Amino acid sequence: MTNKNTQKQNLSSFLFIGLIFVAAFLLSRQSQASYLSLNETAEVLPEGYFKLGIAPQLKLTDGAGLNMGVYFDTYVADDITGRVTIGGGKTDFWTAASAKWVPFPDVDKQPALGLRGAVMYARDENTDYYNLQISPLVSKLADTRYGKMIPYVGLPVTFINTKDHSETATQFAVGAEWFSRQDMHVGAEFDLNLSHAFSSISVFLSFPFDQAVGYKRN
Repeated sequence: MTNKNTQKQNLSSFLFIGLIFVAAFLLSRQSQASYLSLNETAEVLPEGYFKLGIAPQLKLTDGAGLNMGVYFDTYVADDITGRVTIGGGKTDFWTAASAKWVPFPDVDKQPALGLRGAVMYARDENTDYYNLQISPLVSKLADTRYGKMIPYVGLPVTFINTKDHSETATQFAVGAEWFSRQDMHVGAEFDLNLSHAFSSISVFLSFPFDQAVGYKRN
């Protein structure tokens, strides 16, 4: 009976995430921002850990340019990790606060399934942007010849608001994070333009860490 209940819960979670993906795609419209990458898997930090990192991003379409972000991750609850990001570059300045909720962790053949929500402020070319982003997120740990790797996919949907207009931006994000070194985690992500958004490539580096996923608080 327990196994049947678990299978039903897993099926429900997949359907729930799938419906969010479909809804997000249908809501997509043109984006005017290029800094909206996820740069994280669906793994959460254990209690007492935090993580620091940097995330350079290369915008590929509609006026190529480079952004650079710095982020801080912290444990919030057993299935929630929080993040604060600040950055600039091609986009003059932005800052964001996000929370990643993963009610279905990576167990056996089941991937980690979660949702990531973020609030953002950006300043670019004398325009203020006030953004709300939500993204389903799926990832799965894999062993490779180069060490452990966590590939992931997401569909960030960002509701962008300025003084004069509002619009909805949607991208398809696919990436992976590698754990081949003990002094640095390395990740990469490709964000694909969906319905008149922008495409970009980003790399994210987290370091150092103690054989786990982040710094350990004393």
